Amino acid sequence: MDYVLPNELVDSMIGAGAKKSTLSPKQLLLRGFYSGSILGLAVILALTCGILTKLPFVGSLLFPFGFASIVLFGMELVTGNFALLPMACWAGKTSWKATFVNWGWVWLGNWAGTAAVALFMALSLTSGTMDAAADNIGPPIWDLVAQKIVALNQINVEKKYEALGGLGFFLAFLRGVLANWLVCLGVTMASVSKSVPGKIIGCWLPIVAFQSMGMEHIVVNQFLHTAGPILGSGVSMGKVFFWNFLPVTIGNIVGGMVFIGGMLYGSHKTSTT
Repeated sequence: MDYVLPNELVDSMIGAGAKKSTLSPKQLLLRGFYSGSILGLAVILALTCGILTKLPFVGSLLFPFGFASIVLFGMELVTGNFALLPMACWAGKTSWKATFVNWGWVWLGNWAGTAAVALFMALSLTSGTMDAAADNIGPPIWDLVAQKIVALNQINVEKKYEALGGLGFFLAFLRGVLANWLVCLGVTMASVSKSVPGKIIGCWLPIVAFQSMGMEHIVVNQFLHTAGPILGSGVSMGKVFFWNFLPVTIGNIVGGMVFIGGMLYGSHKTSTT
């Protein structure tokens, strides 16, 4: 049977968390790099499609291809680990020290992957290969995408959060909770199926939901708010870290660990796990 029962699902999530806690820093960085880079490319795709169609939802509908590949290839995404490793800790299969080490290395690997894609994008816009369109229909689409990224970087750091002070920090945290509640739901729903189509279909809708709602996901933000300064937004990385990366990471931890990991563990953990 393709469907994995809830108690079996929780057992498998505990096992996955325990296994992830034993991976070497090299493996965590490599797998984290892949996940960050593919999500950076997925963001570019989503923005491109949204601009071309003038329907942002079209971009949100296509964005989960990157997440699906992370699930299928067994790569490391720090937001999913925010749910899986605490479950393994509660079950006595790993330690909190190993959990924090995992989170730290994967966070860095994810950021390195997003930064690489951001740098490649910036270089492609300045290397002479993306000159104005010869048919006079306007600037190349990547120029428009770059302008959108710069605007998002300025809005989601300075105008939306820094300008509101403590309230802005709290809002970034809260939107981080909601984002990873949905993203970890996608991880979980992918794990409910043993087949490739089932995994892809299971994870797709929660990721579309988080993307469409404009919530704050740290790995997506690592791309947007690293690319923004590289592309000339004028926003300092110090502001990015304090007003976005920090509250969003904390919110993502709470969203994944409490509302997915904690809920499922408390509901369906078997005594033999």
